[in-house]
Amino acid sequence: MISQSEIISVLIPVVIFLLLTLMASRVLEKRVLMQFVSAYFLGILTVVPMVIGLQLAFEYDLISNILSFRRSLFFSFVVVGFLAEFSKYLLLRYYFIRKDVIAKPFDGILYSVMIAMGFSTIANIYFYFFLPEPFNQPIVAYSLPFANLIIGIILGFFVGFGKFRKQHIDYLTGLAAAIFFQGFYIFCILADDFLLIGLVGFVMLIISVLLSLRSINTDVRQIM
Repeated sequence: MISQSEIISVLIPVVIFLLLTLMASRVLEKRVLMQFVSAYFLGILTVVPMVIGLQLAFEYDLISNILSFRRSLFFSFVVVGFLAEFSKYLLLRYYFIRKDVIAKPFDGILYSVMIAMGFSTIANIYFYFFLPEPFNQPIVAYSLPFANLIIGIILGFFVGFGKFRKQHIDYLTGLAAAIFFQGFYIFCILADDFLLIGLVGFVMLIISVLLSLRSINTDVRQIM
């Protein structure tokens, strides 16, 4: 039976989505608001490649003895990191960035975060039922939404800038950074080192805050 704390952990990304939607409803016109909300629901679909990858890895025993260093790296950066972030990147880069609703670099962050919350909602449910040993289920449940929120900010920053600077290096940098941080987050979870998880989380938070401030204070005309 699902406990109250487990229900709360699953609802974290939903609450973040609702709060962002409520704030956006006060400043966005209806058409743009619907696009913004759709990022969350389309973000749900971005979990599919990772789930398929995990199921195949479990079925064909590709990640047995996951505590070995090389298998931990493969699981963290390829099976989870790459598949999770590449699917989010594709949705943001080739669907939303091309729309006129992305009118400034900071919009890239907002849409990326909404996608990340959609991803986190289903990922948390999936991990609750299928997360293998030796993962610490409570740590994953409570940290995953916030980790993906921060990673979404990092990805959205570079992709948002990429639209206006029209430089592919921005897109690739955002994708590479997102994969790295997602993979490193999972690797820390596998290591079951709370101090390392806290330090990595703090560094990621500082980076995301600095990137957000820069994005907010950037005039589109200065980077085009």
